[in-house]
Amino acid sequence: MVRYWRRNSRGHISQVSTLVFVNPSTLSPRLVQIQSLYPVLKKEWDRFNCDIEWKDFTSYQEKTIKHSNQGHEILYDEYFNASTALPTSQWSIAPLYYNDIPYTRNVEVLPKLSKTMRWLGETQYVGMARLKDNASLGWHYDPDPNPSTVRYRCQVPFDCTISILSVESENRPQAEGKLLVFRSSAMHMVVNQGKNDRISLVFDVFREGKGRM
Repeated sequence: MVRYWRRNSRGHISQVSTLVFVNPSTLSPRLVQIQSLYPVLKKEWDRFNCDIEWKDFTSYQEKTIKHSNQGHEILYDEYFNASTALPTSQWSIAPLYYNDIPYTRNVEVLPKLSKTMRWLGETQYVGMARLKDNASLGWHYDPDPNPSTVRYRCQVPFDCTISILSVESENRPQAEGKLLVFRSSAMHMVVNQGKNDRISLVFDVFREGKGRM
């Protein structure tokens, strides 16, 4: 539960509470079907992931999340200009879509996943995220794009490593192939407690609502 304070037109201050983890069916009936499609997507991933282009955003984490507790949107050009990730990179991203524009190389490597995202109608931001073993993304929040739009972050782990997603005071273990959806404007963090890289499909869903800037 997120709690923050808002001043109304009369100057009165009241506490506002919103749920941080969200039932995906309330956003789209198609979202819940990604779990039934997971075996097909996982098979494609296992076969072709060696051809994926990963970009290293470890330094981005150091400059933004670590020092300000605020995530900053990674722009399309930044994906092209970022260094290629190494196996030792702490946090890396393999972009698929940004503002509905495909990142051609990775989309061509994963055609079934790309087709699934187009079928869902959610291609404003899509990528695969890789977090090294015993690494974490510290507490931070991602502002909503504007006061009338809410960003919901969707994550589907593609491996069975032990990781915990914490949003505000609620902690949830992440399970392979299981979708978790939360409001990314809430304070959140993720810790990879396993011995292998944590790899997840990550995409954002935007809906009308009271955005938190």
